[in-house]
Amino acid sequence: MTKKAGPVECYIHSCPQTDMEDYLETNGFAKGMILFAIPGYGVLFKCRAVGDHLDLEFGAFFSLLRFIKTSLEKEKIKSVRVHSSNPEFVFALSNGSKHLAEHPERKEMLTKALQSAKVEVSYIRRVDNKALISPVEYPSTPENQTPAIKPSPDEQTKMQFKPIQKGILL
Repeated sequence: MTKKAGPVECYIHSCPQTDMEDYLETNGFAKGMILFAIPGYGVLFKCRAVGDHLDLEFGAFFSLLRFIKTSLEKEKIKSVRVHSSNPEFVFALSNGSKHLAEHPERKEMLTKALQSAKVEVSYIRRVDNKALISPVEYPSTPENQTPAIKPSPDEQTKMQFKPIQKGILL
């Protein structure tokens, strides 16, 4: 991929209680959902999870930062702008926030994340949140570019079956 000027635009969202098919509900799948999107790289992530609205939003935020650090490390991203539709989350990250003082593990994770990249967080209306758009709205990689995310040689050569995860606990 070509080097991006300015911060990488990212979007997060969480849904604490999503509608589920009866089969999924009876088999114990988590009702919540965390989502993040990095449109500039064609990334849209969704995962079932358990937690309240703020827990899930923090889960989406830290999942996004970890994805950037591990899967996009070759891109050397130094600045990230994260847009969230949850005003409580945006205010929870403000300086002197009572919420971060009450959750020292989150404060520690945030401190570590800020060592490797500059992170800005802002509020965005739900209608403009790109984590909520359909995957078909994301463009495919142009012919003259190669995807930034490539599977490792180990992932390409070995076949394995993984059990279905019913969700993660945040």
